[in-house]
Amino acid sequence: MGSGIVQPGDFADLLMVAITFIATVANILLWFTTRATLKVLVEQVRHQFATSYSVAQGDVISAHRELFFGILNNPPLLESFTKANGLDTKAWEIEKISEFLINQVLIGYVNFKNAIISEIYFEGFKQDARSLFRYRTVCQHWARVSNVHSDDFRQFVENELLLHESVAKEKVAPPSTEEPLSSNQELLIVSHG
Repeated sequence: MGSGIVQPGDFADLLMVAITFIATVANILLWFTTRATLKVLVEQVRHQFATSYSVAQGDVISAHRELFFGILNNPPLLESFTKANGLDTKAWEIEKISEFLINQVLIGYVNFKNAIISEIYFEGFKQDARSLFRYRTVCQHWARVSNVHSDDFRQFVENELLLHESVAKEKVAPPSTEEPLSSNQELLIVSHG
């Protein structure tokens, strides 16, 4: 046996050990690959769910907007509706427009939170939204409806849009026949008063 010659039985045993080792390594690699694939699939499902939620939220807001535009763009219906509900027509129109603008900000926020739009684009969106919240009617409407929005959206509006230093320092005011709010203090009074 000390001659160094491999016997056929020993060769079969060595071959079995080698095959077992290769199979074990292959199974371990397959497990890692399967695990990585499952992680990717879970992330894809999460992203698809978030995308579906964003689309659904946008659809609800769009349907809401279309419904009210149907009333706003039909003078006899608008008059009948506002008269029947004891509303001032012009004030109701402004309230609805302010509502549409706030809901548009909500859509952008939901899309950002669900990773539909990236942070770099969201920064530009926030600048536009800050300008929007300089309008007195938008801030007044926000003060009336902020409590019906989710906590995270409410905090976003109040901390990122209303209280942001750039609101008071913007050099170019948005075009309007209405004076924009000129300071953060006025924004706080309107939004919390």
